[in-house]
Amino acid sequence: MPQCRAIKADGSRCMTSVKPGVEWCYNHDPARAEERRRNASRAGRSRPNHEIASLKSQLQGVADGVLDGSTDPKRGAVAVQALSAMIRAIEQQRRIREQEEILERLDQLEEQERQRQAYGSTGGRSWG
Repeated sequence: MPQCRAIKADGSRCMTSVKPGVEWCYNHDPARAEERRRNASRAGRSRPNHEIASLKSQLQGVADGVLDGSTDPKRGAVAVQALSAMIRAIEQQRRIREQEEILERLDQLEEQERQRQAYGSTGGRSWG
């Protein structure tokens, strides 16, 4: 069975098998680069949800411990402060990532508009 034509960053050849007549595996197909970027972006957005769920579970554990007497209230308060700081940091990361995505989309739209103005809507050069 044929193999992907790609050379990996470490200089070795990709060993993924591909169908006859296909040159690239999914991970190296230049035509699928945008699809891979979108998928990676979605995966990046889902990670904070996992982190938040974990932090919520830890907060619940601290609260339960304080209420049932197994956790010292002072230690519980410090733990809650630390977990709350982590939640704020995750939210800040989300905002930054969202801004970066918006700026990237804006750059793409501005480039499309420059091209449209340079070549006009018919595809020919605009001389006015």
